[in-house]
Amino acid sequence: MRALALLLLWILGSGCAGAENWPGWRGPGGQGVVAGREGPTAFSEERMWKAKLGGRACSTPVVWKGRVFVTGLAEDRDSVQAFELETGKELWRKDLGPARLGRTQRIGSSANSSPLTDGKNLFVYFKSGTVASLTLEGEVAWKINLDEVSFPDEILWDRGTSPVFAGGRLVIAVMQQAGKSFLIGLNKETGKREWLTERAFKTVGENGDSYSSPFVVTVDGVETVVTWGGDHLTGHDAMSGKQIWFCGGFNPRPHPVWRTIASPAGTDGVAIVPYGREEHVAGIRLGGKGDITKTAWLWKGKGWGSDTATPAAYQKRALMLTDTGKERGTLTFVDIMSGRKLWQAKLPKSVHTFCASPVVTGDQLYLVRRDGTVFTARLGKEGISGLKTISLDEGVIATPVVVDGKVIIRGDTHLVCLW
Repeated sequence: MRALALLLLWILGSGCAGAENWPGWRGPGGQGVVAGREGPTAFSEERMWKAKLGGRACSTPVVWKGRVFVTGLAEDRDSVQAFELETGKELWRKDLGPARLGRTQRIGSSANSSPLTDGKNLFVYFKSGTVASLTLEGEVAWKINLDEVSFPDEILWDRGTSPVFAGGRLVIAVMQQAGKSFLIGLNKETGKREWLTERAFKTVGENGDSYSSPFVVTVDGVETVVTWGGDHLTGHDAMSGKQIWFCGGFNPRPHPVWRTIASPAGTDGVAIVPYGREEHVAGIRLGGKGDITKTAWLWKGKGWGSDTATPAAYQKRALMLTDTGKERGTLTFVDIMSGRKLWQAKLPKSVHTFCASPVVTGDQLYLVRRDGTVFTARLGKEGISGLKTISLDEGVIATPVVVDGKVIIRGDTHLVCLW
């Protein structure tokens, strides 16, 4: 009965609406779920605005007090733009210096990492290595180059991890096969490096390259940065960066091309970890000291993982989108404690894959396919219902954002608002 009650709490929403902001890539709470928030159940082209972006990029927008902020490219320069949520009017644009173009502009860019705000400042991170803090009015508070205060960028493709707040600092994870992997904690007020921790694991082939983002959670009474990449899940003390524990066992053969894109998600002391491209997924209990590999594995699944899309997690439940391969478009709702599949549902078949991660507000699901098809559906105890779609007529990599009854989506050429 208790498990059913928790399931209904997610599906029906908590009824406790918070502020209508979206401060980071995975929204308030950092797990892709906002239980008490309402979003549209269908879309209309008559209720839409589109704003032209300075250039193509893959980062997800953030929203604070009626303003939408997005990083990108303006000609050959790193750029930040701010828009009015209600109308799409551009409020300001800031040039942050020369860009470093993505290795492939089809699925990568010079600005894959999503911005982050604490309501006072906006923090941005680009492939060029530029990390900056801006006021919400567009004035630069500080700017540094990450390569100059840590180790050089040698990742095979493009920087992709998004920053998080932890221990009162701005924390960035860099995981790369050819160079040194590390986590770095920057002072939010000055940009000064306060700690740096190397993350050294022996891997083969492309496996050390990771584009996943950490999440932050309290484990065993310690604020912990949970980081996935290099065939290992690790927990780091948010105040010092020190590694507390690590979990391996994901790639014992090892397969040489298991680079990591999808991030882990977590709820109730357990992380759901997609790995092995779209083939595998695991439930890992967080906490402990040192090597926790033998005790941390709760379950593993096969055939319903994801390669790029990060799960949405809340109240011992997780929603997985299989984004590529033969089973692409499959949704799996799972008990994160046991790995038991509560239901699976399939979206309409298509040759197109997904890059964006699923978002849930209340009982409403939002997904965007790579070709710009936007899906929304109601989540129920046995699957989805009321599926609706609309086409944006341009490619989409970024994850949708839901605020004030609107869905904000960053496409290849436009910022789009649907309601």
